[in-house]
Amino acid sequence: MKDLKCGLKECRYNKGYCCCSKSINVSNRTDCMTYSPDETKRRTEFEAASDFIPANYSVDTAVACSAKCIYNDNGKCGASGITVMSRDPGDASCLTFVKE
Repeated sequence: MKDLKCGLKECRYNKGYCCCSKSINVSNRTDCMTYSPDETKRRTEFEAASDFIPANYSVDTAVACSAKCIYNDNGKCGASGITVMSRDPGDASCLTFVKE
């Protein structure tokens, strides 16, 4: 999936709000289990510094999913794109989730 938006600026795989991991795993509770905070991104002097990183749409990320979602196709996400954001501090959730 090339349209994988990530709003978690401090994640090590986030490059210009795009996920650059080769694969991610979404749990049955819709949590992105691949989320991994990068301490160097957390310590930037300017809050908007990561906003200036160019988007990287070249990575074709495989999305494994165990949530009971209409896009779950035998353990793989069948959506054309997903968005991962934080609902609570330290949380990484798939916002594209639609209960089946």
